[in-house]
Amino acid sequence: MKKKNNQLLKRILLVVLANMILGLGIATLRLSGFGTDPYTCMNLGISSRLNMNFGTYQMLFNVVLFIPVFLLDRKSFGAGALVNMFLLGYFVEFFMYLFSGMGITIEGLAGNLIIRIPVLFVGILVICFGIALYMFCDLGAAPYDRLSVIAETYSHGRLPFRWARVCLDIFSAIVGVATGAVVGIGTVIIAFFTGPIVSFFKDRVIEKAFGDLKA
Repeated sequence: MKKKNNQLLKRILLVVLANMILGLGIATLRLSGFGTDPYTCMNLGISSRLNMNFGTYQMLFNVVLFIPVFLLDRKSFGAGALVNMFLLGYFVEFFMYLFSGMGITIEGLAGNLIIRIPVLFVGILVICFGIALYMFCDLGAAPYDRLSVIAETYSHGRLPFRWARVCLDIFSAIVGVATGAVVGIGTVIIAFFTGPIVSFFKDRVIEKAFGDLKA
């Protein structure tokens, strides 16, 4: 029993770390100026149209989206879902504030492709690693990310997670465009490659590094 409790505590800490990593990745993408991940793109666009703080809007939207997701997939509920729903948007804002305090801004990098391109790809990899880590913890996950898992489950595997994620990301990017958010090559890359990259990190890296936490 003590071992299981210790494992659970470690997984909860990993969930918090995963969301901090996600926040760092999203903030890094914003700095690149090449567009954010499709979900952030959509939320940035809608929140600006509503004249709402990004972190607050994303939190509220996650809560609304969580209701149908929970009805279809009870595993969605847990520490991972709660941390992601309530804190991820604010983690993004925290890292943007931190970068700004260090003198690193979107405007400052705007004319420097030599820096922006590596920043773009680092952001993509960091985001995918963060997603894979909190999915591995299996303590509930963001409603948006569980939608792809639900699609795979209810299609009995005919629509794999990676391709369900591609379709969902494309839809979100379209909403982002319609609401005036910045959409660029970074948004397109994530829309098509997040699913496969997440699967790679989860199966090849995280399962090997932290597999004992589920033993």
